[in-house]
Amino acid sequence: MVGPSGCGKSTLLRIIAGLERITSGEILIDGKEVSNIPASERGLAMVFQSYALYPHMSVYKNMAFALENLKMDKSTIDDKVKRAAKLLQIEEYLERKPKALSGGQRQRVAIGRAIVRDPKAFLFDEPLSNLDAELRVTMRKELSSLHEKIGGTMIYVTHDQVEAMTLADQIIVLNE
Repeated sequence: MVGPSGCGKSTLLRIIAGLERITSGEILIDGKEVSNIPASERGLAMVFQSYALYPHMSVYKNMAFALENLKMDKSTIDDKVKRAAKLLQIEEYLERKPKALSGGQRQRVAIGRAIVRDPKAFLFDEPLSNLDAELRVTMRKELSSLHEKIGGTMIYVTHDQVEAMTLADQIIVLNE
């Protein structure tokens, strides 16, 4: 989804995620109507502009956190975290805290937190907007490559038309 600030891109993403209620219409995920289903039960993973990492936890713990809360066994958690870390090329950072990482590395950790959950869809809310121009180009390529590797649905919000055209299979343009 692409459009200027204030046109409703992030609001629409939050509605899909179940963080905001709709007043009419319906939301379908995998053909199932989910408008009245809580966010936690929709099987979606969201990646924010701000990364939303826990500063006191290592990269490994940040990526494992949601799985631990689901009471998954430790070996499954370890496998999922290490597989995602390898895919995102952040294996060497697993014991570091977020403050010791660059912006691009932090963004990869945030994406890794989403990947380990095996969601029905990924929701990205302007995940590259905090990065400098050169790193944005690199991360666009990485996100595109990631999409090819893991497949699945990715809904991506941006105000950057180049970003939208680089990453999208389909584009929704919002204006007002």
